[in-house]
Amino acid sequence: MAVLRFLARPLSRRLRSGYGWVDERAGTTSMLHKGLYEAVPKRGGWAYALGSATLALILLQLFTGIFLLLDYVPSFSQAYDSLHYLETSDRFGAWVRGMHLWGAYVLILVIGLHMLRTFLSASYKRPRELNWVSGAVLFFLTLGLAITGAMLPMDNAGYWTAVVVTNIPHYLPFIGDGIRSLWRGSDFVGPVTLTRTFGIHIWVLPFLLFALIGGHLMLLRRHGEFGSWVNYQTDTDDPEREITERILRAEPPYPTKRTGRRWAAPRDTVDFFPDQIFKDIVISVVLIAVIFVMSYVAGAPLDERADPATLTYVPTPEWFYLPLDQMLLLYPSGYLILVGGLGLVGIGALMLTLLPFLDRSHARAPLRRPEVIIPGLFLALVVVILAVLGANRLFNL
Repeated sequence: MAVLRFLARPLSRRLRSGYGWVDERAGTTSMLHKGLYEAVPKRGGWAYALGSATLALILLQLFTGIFLLLDYVPSFSQAYDSLHYLETSDRFGAWVRGMHLWGAYVLILVIGLHMLRTFLSASYKRPRELNWVSGAVLFFLTLGLAITGAMLPMDNAGYWTAVVVTNIPHYLPFIGDGIRSLWRGSDFVGPVTLTRTFGIHIWVLPFLLFALIGGHLMLLRRHGEFGSWVNYQTDTDDPEREITERILRAEPPYPTKRTGRRWAAPRDTVDFFPDQIFKDIVISVVLIAVIFVMSYVAGAPLDERADPATLTYVPTPEWFYLPLDQMLLLYPSGYLILVGGLGLVGIGALMLTLLPFLDRSHARAPLRRPEVIIPGLFLALVVVILAVLGANRLFNL
């Protein structure tokens, strides 16, 4: 009888009643209100939007990847044919595959810009150290997804990328050959290599990625957005009183816990909705529109079917691996020197991840952190130069 009385009500009343039942048990209204109306720093909102754009691009990769899985066959003998069918016979297949490729390109670029903004503004300092660490690991996981995805087509480019990438662990002392054999399934790239790379690409790395995204968002909600040092400057002759008043009138999630008083709450804040969410949506829509256009115009290349016996094919790394490729080329072919080159890359990645624990200064403005900013910009310049040299060598620019 209760069900019949419920169905007899007008539709709008039934919807309100159903939502009220769910809200009473799940607290959706309070959670939504807290998420939409949390405080964010007023200045620099367009730069903060890079974080939300990163999440939007990751979701785009997820949806386009699911679409590709409907046609792709992770078989050494059928992978190429399935993608060739998708390119030539599926109405939107080539376009979606192009979106997946260009989405990966734009995603890596946006994550890099997001990390650069965080680095310059010192948003990685206490209490946001774990925000940076999780973000750095997310960046490396994204690079891993990109390179494993490049192996899957099993055209010449994919096959020889798999040969080169799976051979890199060989240079690790003691365990290198074991890791290479485990990944390849034998001494050479073959069907087992593709199966294991496919599993890494669609299961292992995405599981780690989305788990870290959850932790990253939780930490962001706990500590709030730092933004930039300009949000914490004082304007009066009594800075201590100004900071105290700022903390007292601040809305959650400010002030953050376990941080210096000056950096506890920004000078001016706005609500996430509608101020910041508008900027987030604009940036995300523009980037996705660029991906749509580029995927339609340029698509995603599909080389000739993989030929393990060819002696003339020269594998070309993706643009984001050009610096690494060029750096290894500068080293002689000696085993120990190659290990040293890979060791430098590993040390650099570790130092990037542990940056909050290496930079112990209390300053936040870039000009007051020359001991960090100068080496960081120098390394960024080296990466750009290596990328340009690699592009010039491979493409005769």
